[in-house]
Amino acid sequence: MKKLVVMAVMMFSFIVLLTGCTGTVNTVITPNADLKQYKTAYVEMLQQDEFNLGAAIMAHMMSMGFVVKHAPLPNDVLTTDLLVKYSYYDGWDMVKYMKNFSVNFSDAKTNAVLLNSRYNLPGATRGETFRINYTFNDIRIKAGYPPLEGF
Repeated sequence: MKKLVVMAVMMFSFIVLLTGCTGTVNTVITPNADLKQYKTAYVEMLQQDEFNLGAAIMAHMMSMGFVVKHAPLPNDVLTTDLLVKYSYYDGWDMVKYMKNFSVNFSDAKTNAVLLNSRYNLPGATRGETFRINYTFNDIRIKAGYPPLEGF
């Protein structure tokens, strides 16, 4: 009986450890927003981007079928233009790591927010690539795109 209790506690601890290592992502899409009507995504790059988050976002946007360009927006903004902004907060856990980040998609012509996604995981248990892929997998699924392959 004692062995069974010890095994149950160990199994529970293992499951808690595994589920705690993925982090949390919260993606909210404006009702009736259809990202597929947009063709060009203008990404507003941060001046300092230690984790190359902007480049990763651009790659994910291209894989979703967008023509991707650097902001600023052109003078003649089209109804098919999307503005993408992002930010991140870093932390320290023996090494510097990206603690959380957020990505916002807005209609470039009206400035209306279409999508907001935020990822958070304290600790350096997962690398930046996992964190970004995990977030964009959630974005893709909620926006009606196929999930990332092999993720």
